[in-house]
Amino acid sequence: MKNKFYTFLAIGLTLLALGIWWWSIQPQTLHTPKPKGYFAIRLPEKKYSLLGDDARLPYTFALNTSARWEKINEEGWITIHYPSLRAEIQLTYKKVDGHLPGLLNDAHTLAYKHAVVAQGIREQLYSHPENRVFGVLYSLQGEAATPAQFYATDSSRHFIRGAVYVFAQPNADSLAPVNTFLQEELIHLMESLEWRGK
Repeated sequence: MKNKFYTFLAIGLTLLALGIWWWSIQPQTLHTPKPKGYFAIRLPEKKYSLLGDDARLPYTFALNTSARWEKINEEGWITIHYPSLRAEIQLTYKKVDGHLPGLLNDAHTLAYKHAVVAQGIREQLYSHPENRVFGVLYSLQGEAATPAQFYATDSSRHFIRGAVYVFAQPNADSLAPVNTFLQEELIHLMESLEWRGK
């Protein structure tokens, strides 16, 4: 009887040891929690009001009501802040004064400085002859510091250039909704742009 007991015990311990060994050599899948993904980004509503006469700028355009703007020291230079997105659009203004080719070259050069990091740059021509607004929108794909830039001019007196900046680690995937929203804001700015003192 004792021999049967020891035989069963030996067989049981052997099976237990084989089971533990078999389990230990199997590829283990780590049971880690799934990543939560990127934070949800709430984009501002697309409501606009015309930049008022109190701005005393050589141009006007429809500004998103969720954005705030501030003047910079130079004439016609402003920064449009989007606090909820941690982003801004910087606008610089110059009088053409016969220097249009140089201004166009500078705008093109500044946009293409990001070509080293960007995966591509798409240029979109813009023309609104009724308001004498002609320009180019540069959309930068990839992880560039600025997702979009533009310039607009009337070819004789006014020249404005703008660049979008998002204050976050460049990541094209997580910032895609913000970048798309800000590009649409630039397009709306260009479409509503009018020169003062024509």
